[in-house]
Amino acid sequence: MCEGSWFGKGEGEALLQGKGRKGVFMSNENKTVMVSRRQALGLGFGGVGALMLSACGGSGSSDSGSGDSGSEGYKVAMIMSGTITDGGWDQGHYESLKRALESHDKWTLLEPKENTADADAATAAQSYVDQDVDLIIGNGNQFASDWMEVVSDAAASHPKVHFLVTNTDPTTEMADYETLAPVETVLPDFKQTGALAGVVAGLMTKTKSIGFIGGMKLPSTLTKYSAFLAAAQKIDPSIKGQYNFEAGFTDASLGTKLTEQWINSENVDVMWGDASAVDNGSRKALESAGADTHFDIAQPIDIAGDDQPTVITSTVTDWMIGQAMDEIEAGSFGDGKAIIGNMDNGGISLGKFSDKVSQDVQDKIKEYVDQIKSGDFISDDDVDQIKKSL
Repeated sequence: MCEGSWFGKGEGEALLQGKGRKGVFMSNENKTVMVSRRQALGLGFGGVGALMLSACGGSGSSDSGSGDSGSEGYKVAMIMSGTITDGGWDQGHYESLKRALESHDKWTLLEPKENTADADAATAAQSYVDQDVDLIIGNGNQFASDWMEVVSDAAASHPKVHFLVTNTDPTTEMADYETLAPVETVLPDFKQTGALAGVVAGLMTKTKSIGFIGGMKLPSTLTKYSAFLAAAQKIDPSIKGQYNFEAGFTDASLGTKLTEQWINSENVDVMWGDASAVDNGSRKALESAGADTHFDIAQPIDIAGDDQPTVITSTVTDWMIGQAMDEIEAGSFGDGKAIIGNMDNGGISLGKFSDKVSQDVQDKIKEYVDQIKSGDFISDDDVDQIKKSL
């Protein structure tokens, strides 16, 4: 199929139609493909007769599961609910993708689809399926439910297309899928991520009061906060935590209001966020309260610097996209496997420190980092104990 084209361009193309039980078969002299009724309607065509598919002889084979895209190389696309400049979640995914592309010269990036609403997620994915894109990445577990039918259709009609959904446990969040053959997910080690932020907060707080804002009450969010507080309390058991798990991801002013409230009522002086643009608002409140005494730990990209006066370090997530690309090239991608990102493989790390973190504190953090990596700093029971109280 021609990339980005739905209309026959070559002379002499004959459009043949035949209705099947589950879809519509359309062909020209070179190729026959099946298009489901949902696909045709989702693309905005009033009738099947208006949909014309060009087979474009010479395109990469779509009947091989080996991942071999021939001389054309490979194509990758990304679908996100926010923007590539949100300073958080989606920017972190985009930067992970760019890093992967630097070491994978056979791959070409198509224009990402930003600000994708849940109602548009399936249509967005289908538009890339129709271009036979080798890897379609969904930035978050919301796409796990939105893409179920698209994945099923693609597995039958576009077997060279693969799907990678981040922050998703396939055993629990994709249990209703008819097939997981073209799907993998990425699961960061949320306990390690929270523990890294917790030791920094535990060593930097002077008021013994720390805060956390999450965009949604997801299993990953609960684990992150629970590990965050457990690690801080390992440093000092008297440390208390404030939290909100329903702030959304777009309203920066809400982050400002929540943080101001906690500063005034609970004397919070260190924040860690999991809410993208909302985290930017939280940093404004910390700066207003005094950037030399009120600190932020950023996530999931490394943003400490002069233009972020409250950020003392960052918990950084790499979404392991390079591994997914390697597997596609090798023909081993799929079957619902989960790629685990952790401190051993570079999926989880701490970013650079600001000069507000003394060398003595940095040295202590490094000691604790080694313990977190080995699993000796906090236990699963420590985390579960806090999680049960939420």
